Amino acid sequence: MSARGNPRVKKRWWAYFGLNSLGLSILLHVLFGVGATFLIVEHFQKKHVNFHATEPPAPPTEIEHKVELTKRNNVESAPPDLKRIVSTDVSAITLPDPPEVPTTDEPDPTPIAAVDGVMGSAISEANGNGGSGNGGGGSGGGGGGPSTPFGASDGPGLQGNFYDLKQTSDAKPTGMTKDLYYQILGKYVAKGWDDSLLTPYYTSKNPRYADRLAISTRGSEEAPIAFGVEKEVQPGLWCVHYHAKVVAPQEGTYRLAGFGDNVLLVKIDGLTVLDAGFTFLTDKAPLHQFLPYVFPSYIGNSMTDPHLRVGATFHMGTDPVDMDVLIGDDGGICSFFLLIQNMANTYDTAPDGTPKLPVFQLSDKSAPRFLDSEEHPPISNTPEPWQKVSEEDGQ
Repeated sequence: MSARGNPRVKKRWWAYFGLNSLGLSILLHVLFGVGATFLIVEHFQKKHVNFHATEPPAPPTEIEHKVELTKRNNVESAPPDLKRIVSTDVSAITLPDPPEVPTTDEPDPTPIAAVDGVMGSAISEANGNGGSGNGGGGSGGGGGGPSTPFGASDGPGLQGNFYDLKQTSDAKPTGMTKDLYYQILGKYVAKGWDDSLLTPYYTSKNPRYADRLAISTRGSEEAPIAFGVEKEVQPGLWCVHYHAKVVAPQEGTYRLAGFGDNVLLVKIDGLTVLDAGFTFLTDKAPLHQFLPYVFPSYIGNSMTDPHLRVGATFHMGTDPVDMDVLIGDDGGICSFFLLIQNMANTYDTAPDGTPKLPVFQLSDKSAPRFLDSEEHPPISNTPEPWQKVSEEDGQ
């Protein structure tokens, strides 16, 4: 019989270790507890769990919270391109002090306005320099002293006084408008060129003497500059009254031609004989008849007619007579030409039929010249100068 089937052999084995069924059960439970404890300890040691609680972070202050909220709102509301760059640091931004701007009593000048690129050259004319064109010196000046397109400080020319209708004689604003400006000048002409209607307005202290008017397109501010009042007078809504006693080169019948942006009128021996401005100040058609020549830079301006104009004929003897010229501008640019025609003479004509008349002048100098960019009517290269007579000799 084998040991497996022999109960006595088993008994002797358990007995050998001194165990019975109860002792064997206790031993097995002890071994199971030891194994379970070993597994638990090994598992938690590998996890390195730290059961010590840490202090919670301090809550943000109210200011930090507002700053963070502002940053978040700025980023979220920024355009897509700006959202790509976000700064997390908040730092104070120091702006440089603004530069000091020097103050000046000089008014801001109105920019010189060109029409279709046409612009007169005040510097070349004032210095008597001519460009290509006719004659020499396309200036309204002449005589001695510094010359300007509107006259020189002295010399044998028409004496011009400058009036600014935008302010009173004591430099108070008048609230002048273009409509009122033309009403006043119209009344001035209708009242026989009565200067008492202009003296309430600001008047330049120093007159200018113009021996001719041949002023190509230029800025309205050049007249105040010519009369030395550019610091007191803004461009536009001004006028100049020129006066002298004159004698024609010979007895005969004459008429004047001209162009004025905006005002040009001439009175000879008490009678208005030319009204050549854009805005007529008289209702007499013979004073502003049209010649064929048209100033190209003004074509297309619905407010103006750019023709050269011719006035009524008048007779001149050998005695001196009073001559008055009124020019004015309502702003922007200005241009003035005054030509003379002796009805007994024959003149060459331009291709359009306009007679090439000489510029009216009170000196023996040559005909004016113009730069290529200076617009002007056809003129004769042969002057027909008149003569200025002193007030005493003209009595």
